[in-house]
This record gives sequence, C-alpha cells and structure tokens, in this order.
Amino acid sequence: MRSIFCSFLTLTLLALVGCNKHKTIPDRELAAIFHDAVVVNAYLDNETIRNDSLNIYEPIFEKYGYTTDDVRYTISSFLRRKSANLSDVVDEMIRLVEQEYDALELAVTKLDTIDNVARREARRTILLDTALVVRTARDSVKMFYELPFEGAGHYTITAEYTLDTLDKSRGRRFSVRKMLGDSTTKQLYASMMHHYRPSKSTANIDISEKDAADIIALQINLNDFRHASARDKALYPRPKVTKMDIHSVKVEFTPTTEVCVKQLYDRELGIRILSDTMFFGYGLPDSEVDEADNDEADEEATDDEAGKEDADDEVSDDKVEKDKTEK
Repeated sequence: MRSIFCSFLTLTLLALVGCNKHKTIPDRELAAIFHDAVVVNAYLDNETIRNDSLNIYEPIFEKYGYTTDDVRYTISSFLRRKSANLSDVVDEMIRLVEQEYDALELAVTKLDTIDNVARREARRTILLDTALVVRTARDSVKMFYELPFEGAGHYTITAEYTLDTLDKSRGRRFSVRKMLGDSTTKQLYASMMHHYRPSKSTANIDISEKDAADIIALQINLNDFRHASARDKALYPRPKVTKMDIHSVKVEFTPTTEVCVKQLYDRELGIRILSDTMFFGYGLPDSEVDEADNDEADEEATDDEAGKEDADDEVSDDKVEKDKTEK
C-alpha cells in the first residue's frame, strides 16, 4: 500500500514548482485525498492501464474543493516545516483504506451468507432409491438410471453399494453421462468401483447455463465397462450376471446461485398490501360467498322494513299530537 502511495507522492513532488499563495489542506482532508488516489491507482493497476499523468487526480482534488496547486503547496509545506509530519497523514490514509476494506469484507461475507442460505434452501433431492438387489440378468436395469435434466446448477450424485465377493472383473466404473439433443452422450464423471467391501462413490458436477442448453437427460450407470482396458477384459472377463447390493442411489440438485437467491427473495420478500381474498369473498368457497351475499341482502331488506315501521310510528305520533291540540 505504501509503494502505491509513494508513486503518487513522487509524481506530485516532481511537479512541484514555484507557486503563489494557495490553500493549505487540513491533514484529515489530505488523508482523504490520498485515500482516493490510492483507490484510483489500484484500479489502474488492476486494469493494467498505464497513466503517469497527474491529470487523473484532478477530479479528486476538485471533489474536496482544492486544485492541483493546492496539493502541491500543502505537500511542499510539509517538507519545509520541521514540526509537520507527513507520516501522520499517511497513517490516517492507511486507516481509512483499512476501514473501507473491513466494511467491504463484511458486506461480502453477508452476501456469501445469503448465497449459502439460498443454495441450501433451494437444494432438493430428485432421486432416492434404496435397498436394491441385483442377482439376475433381469435385475441389471436397476444399475442404470436416466433422469430428465433439471437445468444448470450443481448435481451431487451418490451411490452406495457392495459387489459380490466372487466378482473378479476389473474395469467396472460408476459413471455419469449427459444426453444431448441428438441422442449422443458424453461423459461427465467416472470412477472405479471397488470389490469386497461396502463402498461409496460421489460425483459432484457443475453444469453452466451454456452447457445446459444442449442437455436433455442425465444417465447414471453402476455397471459401466465402456472404458475397461483390453488386458482387463482378457484376464478378468466381465461376468455374465453382475451380483450387487445397491444400498442407495441419491441425486441432489441445486440451481445456480442467481436462481437460488431469486427464489429466496421471492419467497421472503413477496409482500402484498392487499391479498386476493380481499376481492374474492375473503377466501370463502363460492357457495359460502353466495350465502353471505344473500344474508347481506336479507339484512338490508330487514333494515328497510324497520325504517319504514319507524316512519309509520312517527306519522301516528304526529297525528295524535295534532288531535290533542285541536281539542
């Protein structure tokens, strides 16, 4: 960080010339100017842009209400005055940079946390098969799966199995392949399968949006001899019937981070001011809504009759009062 600052300071000192009366920049504001200059230098270095001109710093000076000459004058005054210590300004600049870095790091951590929560919430199991026994040729279909493609994202495919102890074949693989629109397949993952003990194979596969456009299905094979060597085929021939206990086959799918975060926001922030039930009978079935409407109409009719009776009573009272007055 000091080397970046030194390059800025060197260019400034080289540009020092005789000057008239200029503003002296306070230490805190000078440190803020140095901070912004360091950020600009870092950007230029990151983008591999070569620029040795002080003109790139002029907008920074103007931001704080100063000119290039003001900066030159202030720095030269540090060199003239014994009581002034430019290192204090540099230390303040470093403090500002570290403070900004800590704030950005905290923001990134929060975003990473949101991403992780979103991915965890969006993850779902699209296949779970357990306790399969393969003993005959007819059972061989249990060792092969073809799944509709779910889209871009991360796939975790796990198989737990135990091969028969008498199975001496070699070259058998647990494989995952993608099927394309033209019905051709391409391998995504393959690992050797083990003998004599319960074993577990796990494939972690990431599929991008670009690759997902051509995929229509995923194929999982627990009995793939496609890549067995000629030597293995000769010395350890493939058994006519594979005997295997498949304890479980599980496929978990997690969409891309962008999709996961959108789903999380849609669920957590999908706030409405007025729900649909405000306009459709408060969620009541149609029959109950009709009944409620009829009850409301009956109440209005009753109110009308009551009002009419009250009016008749008022007329009768007026007539009685009139008769008394005449008498």
